[in-house]
Amino acid sequence: MIDHHQRVRALLATFAVVAFTAPASAASRFDGVWNMTAVTTSGHCGTIPVGMLIVGGRISSTSGSYAFNPISLSGRVSPSGSTSLRAVTGPRIAYGVGWFDMDEAHGRWRGTGPSGVCYGDWIATRE
Repeated sequence: MIDHHQRVRALLATFAVVAFTAPASAASRFDGVWNMTAVTTSGHCGTIPVGMLIVGGRISSTSGSYAFNPISLSGRVSPSGSTSLRAVTGPRIAYGVGWFDMDEAHGRWRGTGPSGVCYGDWIATRE
């Protein structure tokens, strides 16, 4: 009969084997720090610089503000490079789509500014 200590050791040994042989988290070839700029082409939202971080294909912001509110980015980059993202700053929300290459990214966005709806383009470069 197996006592409690033997079961615990067997369980820990099994855990160690699984932990050290499991694949690493799904790293994306686009992972890293990026500098993004959103440029307004219609409306009055201006030019907005945003720091972007991608980890495991997930997008978040590292810096940036609009109308005195910090910008919070969220979204995903697919393995092929297509992306959809969302930016929230205070009561305002913008949505974007685009495409990532190894060192550059670009796309379109739509959101609301102080005087209504804005549209534009965004570009990003890897740091």
